[in-house]
Amino acid sequence: MVYDFFRRWRTYDYVRELCERLRRSVRERKGRGAEPSAGIIDSQSVDAFETVGEDSRG
Repeated sequence: MVYDFFRRWRTYDYVRELCERLRRSVRERKGRGAEPSAGIIDSQSVDAFETVGEDSRG
């Protein structure tokens, strides 16, 4: 029975919508904007390590 609910929710994309609403709610409770205003790229995302000058890293 629970799996049937999950399947219907997944079919209609309710799971994603629930996660989005929870994320917005948590951000607003912390006094932040509902949507993030910046992003972060970690070092594994940057393949050009050897070609980027040391002074411009960080």
